[in-house]
Amino acid sequence: MIRRYRTAPPCLLAAALVPLLALAACTPAPEEGFEEEQPAATAADADTGAGSAIETETARTEIGDTPEAVAPPVDAPGETPCDTEAVQSLIGTQGSETIYAKAVQDSGAKSHRALGPTDMATMDFRPDRLNIDLDASGKITGFRCG
Repeated sequence: MIRRYRTAPPCLLAAALVPLLALAACTPAPEEGFEEEQPAATAADADTGAGSAIETETARTEIGDTPEAVAPPVDAPGETPCDTEAVQSLIGTQGSETIYAKAVQDSGAKSHRALGPTDMATMDFRPDRLNIDLDASGKITGFRCG
């Protein structure tokens, strides 16, 4: 017995062909002369996109910045630019700009940020910044450097 298969109607074939052509058009063409970079052997060899130290120094020189102007001065080993022990007497007081200024001056910090219990903060570490922890009512609960 010979089986005969019915062919699909032309409109169904056309409907199936359109998505296939669309997918083929989205496929990137191979670039001529493109050579894939091999993975870095170590993390130190990985290119982070920031440029090498030489490239960065050259860019700073070209735009007029000197390394001393860009990088903060390095403190002596063991010396911290922020002293939380000097401001412990302010714990329990109501936070205000006047109190924050006094805390910055007494601690020797260059800047500050007051953080409430629900405030978000960046995780960057700055040893010359005084973090002032506040409770929900705005009273100072502690100090941290960074």
